[in-house]
Amino acid sequence: MRKVTYSNLKMLIACCFICFSVLTNAQEKTVNEILKGTQEAMKKHTDLSCNMNYNWYDTYTATRPSVEYKGVMIKQESVVYSKINQTFFISDEKEQLALKCNEAQQALVVSKVNANQEQLPWELIEIYIKQFKIKKVIDKGDHWVCTLTTDVITQLPYGKVEIYIDKKSALMTKQVLYFLSQVPYKNTKGEKKMGNPKLEISLSNYKTVLNNEEKTTARLATYIKGSGENIAPVAAYKTFEIKRY
Repeated sequence: MRKVTYSNLKMLIACCFICFSVLTNAQEKTVNEILKGTQEAMKKHTDLSCNMNYNWYDTYTATRPSVEYKGVMIKQESVVYSKINQTFFISDEKEQLALKCNEAQQALVVSKVNANQEQLPWELIEIYIKQFKIKKVIDKGDHWVCTLTTDVITQLPYGKVEIYIDKKSALMTKQVLYFLSQVPYKNTKGEKKMGNPKLEISLSNYKTVLNNEEKTTARLATYIKGSGENIAPVAAYKTFEIKRY
């Protein structure tokens, strides 16, 4: 397994927390209804958690990931916690505070909640619906596969997204993001190449009742104390550098 480059890691994190011909209006409405149903299913739960696996492929056709990371997402009322590898994010809508922590660099970044924060799975669905004009859905028995593409330039860094949705729960089980920009990589022979990468994010082990450890994890007070200019790390994170924006 090769080491991930800085540019690849930025793409992975930006995604921490995510898709032919023009179809008929009836089918497009069906795709939108499925995605809206998934959005509502993920938003309605006061408490929700799941495991997330991130697999980075150097090209669209690659079958083995060059980078693999594990992550988790925890939603507890107005707070959402998400983690990928050694970086985690917490967004607290009630307190209007956001925290980013890089455990490897021992750094805490505190800021106000804003629209540019790491976006949640259900928020990304809304963006996908607006940005992608070409949509189709395939019935795979126990789940739907919604494919969203575009033939024009959008604000998103990818040109196609595939979203897998469990029919019974209406919850998302996988996203595959196909990036538009080429990225350098080395093939199995060590040769330098350029390719369009894809990122596969799998979501599993959904729970709607959080245990005590998950509740503690998804809490700003676990990492910082105080308010305003007096915000500081708690004792367990006293060696971490804190930055405010």
